[in-house]
Formats: sequence, structure tokens, C-alpha cells
Amino acid sequence: DNCSPPFAGLCIRTPAGVHSLALLLMELQPGADGPQILAADALYQLGRVEEAYRLLLSVGPTGPRAPVLARLALLQLHRGFLYDTNQLLKKLIQRGDTSCLRPLLAVAQQKDRALLQGHCHSAAKRILEGTRVESAVREAVAYLSIAIMASGGEAADSLLERARCYALLNQRKTAIFDFSAILKEHPKHVQALCGRGFTYLLLNQQQECTHDILAALQINTDMVTKDILSLKDKARKLVGDWLHQFCRTNLSDILVTNAVPCHEEQLREAFIIGGALMRTDCRDPRWHLLYVDILLAKGEVEAASVHLCQVFGQDPRDAVAQARVGVVEAWQQNYRSAARRLSKLTEKDPLSLDFLLALIPFSQRKRMAQAAAQEASSVSSAGQWDQALTLLTVAVQAVGSHRLQYLRQRAACLAQLGLHKQAVADLDRVIQKHGGSDSSCSDDPQVWAEDLCRRGRSLVLCSREGAALEDFTQALELHKDQAILCVEAGLGRLHLAECFLRGALQHYGEQQLSKAWTLIECGLTVDSENAELRRLRARVKREVASPCNVN
Repeated sequence: DNCSPPFAGLCIRTPAGVHSLALLLMELQPGADGPQILAADALYQLGRVEEAYRLLLSVGPTGPRAPVLARLALLQLHRGFLYDTNQLLKKLIQRGDTSCLRPLLAVAQQKDRALLQGHCHSAAKRILEGTRVESAVREAVAYLSIAIMASGGEAADSLLERARCYALLNQRKTAIFDFSAILKEHPKHVQALCGRGFTYLLLNQQQECTHDILAALQINTDMVTKDILSLKDKARKLVGDWLHQFCRTNLSDILVTNAVPCHEEQLREAFIIGGALMRTDCRDPRWHLLYVDILLAKGEVEAASVHLCQVFGQDPRDAVAQARVGVVEAWQQNYRSAARRLSKLTEKDPLSLDFLLALIPFSQRKRMAQAAAQEASSVSSAGQWDQALTLLTVAVQAVGSHRLQYLRQRAACLAQLGLHKQAVADLDRVIQKHGGSDSSCSDDPQVWAEDLCRRGRSLVLCSREGAALEDFTQALELHKDQAILCVEAGLGRLHLAECFLRGALQHYGEQQLSKAWTLIECGLTVDSENAELRRLRARVKREVASPCNVN
């Protein structure tokens, strides 16, 4: 910091001091570039630009090196000679060594740095407007890199253009780095958000792409919609699919934790996405169905009804559109019609049924379930079991396990259709409630026995006799008379007795005599005249007569 020998009295922290030192070095090292470049930099800082320019022109008989070219370009720009500036920058870029600009820019005047930034940015834009061949894009990247260096790394426009160039060159991760550099300083930069989002699209990174595009949509929907429309068909379709998927999932999550109608703030993102999707392609019915669902979630039933009618007609043929009409009708307390419309969705798109039912307030959902069950009883009496099944599915899914009678009805319907595995699954849910604390299930032994007998019949018919015999045994213990009535109306006494006989013979063969005895007694309770069961009982009795007692 202090002036000291051998340069006593010379302060090299000032441009004048640096110039004096450079002159001394030029005398000590004649013909060397370094002292002449140092002297030129000092002259530039002293405002003696012409002298600096002439000194640099005299450097090196075999053509200037990159540091000299960089300084000549800056000086020519300072003097207003733009053509010469561009030629010098071209030579510098062709040499592939623009890093020599960094020490020069550290001492350059702010005005000249701004001039260099603007000049290089404009040069890159002119190149990109003319052609997009790889060599031209790489040249534009070099100009933009100089502009970014001149700005100190804060030239958002140049960073944006360079990021787009990197994307064109398939250097996608580098492009993301530039977009992220912009967003670090300007988090609401819409073009950077879109650029990064579309680059993530090229990398097939769905979550990151969706996050950026949604963030941009929340800032400026019009601009982002135009950017999406500018994409190629395949890319535009994929962006739409991802936004649609995100919005559907988000809306489903909202409905899980919030009863309809939801607050407007909870649905803000959904409305933004829904509106943007319809503007990108008004012909896609999925976008309109999503918008209708959002309106229903908010409780704007009339608006949803009007939009449905405008897009799909007064009485839509499509099952998914009809189901939305059904939701509207449930809100309007037209429960029977609502149930019929929603029942058509159980075959077309069963996964959507739970979602649509969540768009109906629970009190109205219960009434619609009741109407669906009543309608199912009506059509089943006419032998229309398939239609009854879809209606009962609506009833079951509308109220879950709050009304076990709907599960019983559906199990009976499934059994009529020969779908015994599904019938067992429904009756499993019913029987699990018996003996518990759930007030929705009766503890009446007669009802319990009937449920067990129904499940037992279906278990036999889907070849699970072992489990079926356990159900019939328990039913006979709970309420013998009701169990016998159910057997007579179902499998029949003779058929079930044969099942008990097979089970008892298996246990007898395995020497599990206590279990065999239990099944024999149950079989004889069902059919006391079964000779095979009587003979087997006598055989077991002889084998265990002494010293063991049969329980």
C-alpha cells in the first residue's frame, strides 16, 4: 500500500503511477506485450484514449493477441467506430478466448461497459434473426457471453437469449443454469419461467416443468398462453396433459380435505390452469370438463350447468359429460335422475365416480344414494340386474359404509349376476361391522346370521367351501331358525349337507376329530336325514368314546 524502493515516490495504485511503472517496464523489457498493454490500460484510465489506441496498434509484428484485440475493440467502441468494433470482436470470438475481457472490464468505465453490453446483445440478435444454423447460434452465444460479462452477470435479456441458444444447441442443463440465474434475481420473470419450464419439458421432467409454467401463469396468463401456443403440436399437447393432470390431482386433494362449496382462494390455481387450457385448445372436451368441475367445487352450479349446455348440448351423449349433469341435478335435488346419470359412469370411467360424488354436498349425496337404491330395487324386480348393479354402486360409493343396506343390496345383485367374489367382498365389509362399536350395523343375531349365510353361499359358489362352512356354522350358532330359512332360500338343505359332509370327511382323514364332529352336527342340523353324515357321526363316536369325550 505504501510507496517504497525501488519505486520511491511512485504510487502504483493510481493510473498515473501504473503508467509510470509500465513505461519503466517497457524500457527493461523491450518488445514484450505485457508492459505495453499495461501502459495502454493506464492511458485509457487517464482519458488519453487516442494514445492508448496508437500504442496498442504498435504491439506485436505478427498480429495482435486476444488481450490486445479486446482492448482495441473497447477503444474503438469508445471512439464510436462501430464497424471496426464488430470486426475486432469477430476476430476475438474466432480465437475462442473471450475470457481475456474479464480483467479489462474490471477497469473499464461504466459507460463503456454499457456500450459493449448493448453492442454485443444487438449483434447476437441480428445473427439469430438471420439464421438458426448451429455455427451462427454458437457465434451468438459468444456475443451474448461478452454482453453478460460486461454487465457483471446481471444482463437478464442477454441471459435469456443465451439460455434459449443453449436449448437450441441441446445444451439443456446449461440453458436451465442461465434461466435459473435470471430467476435468482427476478423470481417473477415470466419469460425465464416459461423458458426453464419448456426446457424441463424437453428433459421430460414433468414436476419441474409444471411448477414453472404454473408460476408463470399466476403472473401473466396472457403471455404464457401465447408461449404455449407457440410450441410444436406434440410439445403443446404434453404441456396441456401435464397441467391437466396437476390440476385434477390438486382438485382431488382439495375435495378430500374440504367439503363443497370450497373457498375461492383454495381454487385459485385450478381456475388459472382451467382457463389457460381452454384458451390453448377450446376443442378439447377435457379442459371444459375440468372447468365445470372447478365451478361445481366452488358451488357455482348455475354457471357449471350453462357451460355444460354450451359445450356438450342440452342432453349430452357422452357418459362423462352426463355424469356432470348428474352432479348438477343432485345439487338441484333431482336425485333419481342424478343417480341414473352417474350410474352410467361406473362402466365408462369408474375411477372418476368418487371424485364427482365429492362435488356433491354430503347431505344431498345421502338423499341421492337413497334414490339410487330405490331405483335399483325397481329395475331388479324387472330382472334388469346389470342396471341395478350400476345404481347400487353409486349408492355405495356415495355414502361409503354409512348405510350397510346398500352393500347388502349390491352383494345380492352381484350374486344374481354370478359375480360371487365381488359379492363376498361387499359382505366382508358388512360382517366386519357386526359386534363392533359402529351403530350403523345391527347386533341382532338374526341379521348377523343372514349376512353370514349370504356370504357362505357365495363362498361355496366360488369354490371356497372351507371358509363357507365356517360362516354357516357361526350362523347356526347365532340364530338356527333364520340360518335354516336362508339355506332353504339359497343353496338348499341337501346341497349344504353335502358340503358339511365333505368338510367333516377331510377333518376325519386328518384325525381332527373335534372339528369333524362340529361339522357333522351342523350338517345334521341342516339335513337330519342325511345317511352319510349319520354313519360318519357313529364312526367318530366309536373312535372317541373312551377315554376322551367329544365336545
